[in-house]
Amino acid sequence: MKARKRERRREAKPVRETHIFRLFVAGNESNSSQARRNLARICEEHIKGRHKIEVVDVLKDVSSAHKNRVLVTPTLILIKPLPKVIVLGNLNDTEQVLAALRLNGDER
Repeated sequence: MKARKRERRREAKPVRETHIFRLFVAGNESNSSQARRNLARICEEHIKGRHKIEVVDVLKDVSSAHKNRVLVTPTLILIKPLPKVIVLGNLNDTEQVLAALRLNGDER
């Protein structure tokens, strides 16, 4: 009986962690809008259903930007899984963004 339980544990698919992102933007500026769209697309294509995106508008929430030491927008922070990663810019270079966020492996 114990051998069967061990086999089942080995066969179980590993639980994939939810990715938590915090995207700092400056209102509806061009680069901020592009970053929102690009992040949504990347998440939809590579970690569909396993992500959460929190958008912080630094024009409305300066204290959050200060607390997170954000000086430039757009800034993306990968909160989880650790280690924390920070990516600056509009996220147009998909390959570099995937590499930085450790999503260029077999995440699908």
